[in-house]
Amino acid sequence: MLANEIRELQHKLLEMAGLSEQMLRQAIESVLTRDEALARTVIATDDQVDQFENEIEAACIQLIALHQPVASELRFLTVVMKISHNIERLADKSVAIAKRSLELLEYPPVKPFVDLPYVAQVIQTMVKDVLDAFVNRNAELALGVRERDNEVDDIYEKMLHELLTILSEHPTLIPPGISILLLFRHLERVGDLAVNISEEVYYLVKGDIIRHS
Repeated sequence: MLANEIRELQHKLLEMAGLSEQMLRQAIESVLTRDEALARTVIATDDQVDQFENEIEAACIQLIALHQPVASELRFLTVVMKISHNIERLADKSVAIAKRSLELLEYPPVKPFVDLPYVAQVIQTMVKDVLDAFVNRNAELALGVRERDNEVDDIYEKMLHELLTILSEHPTLIPPGISILLLFRHLERVGDLAVNISEEVYYLVKGDIIRHS
């Protein structure tokens, strides 16, 4: 019976992850296309992700209390709780991106988003791959996601430097410029959350803790 409940729990986690991936994709698109309705859709969806996290956490605690799971099952349940928390935070970052999108609608574009589509693609691929790693119990793929975070950090530093240069030369652009800086910071944090999930997947598969290493 526990095996069936664990399968149902994994299905619910993946449903939650799919919703969060959708929010991230829509939030980024709302920035690129200046789509107010899409940004507001992302913000309105957040409550559904919060509900998923609450249900998953409650289910994990109940399974631990009622079934006294063996070591591998207990590891899975604790990892699921941690992953669901990171997915919920990912959704929160998507909401934050959508809010920056709404702020930017109040101003003309500051600069072409040359790097935004690229960094968004990198981050969305990280999120997709880490979820695939979880489904397939692929520790190598999880490690690959972890290693890609350096690329996201490098892009963030490059954009930070470019934007600060523009704002120092054009002080009137500071309000929208701040929104853009925050936008890229939120994207960089999504990369960090994908890394957090990758470390949990690695622990699930290998039993080794690689956080802080």
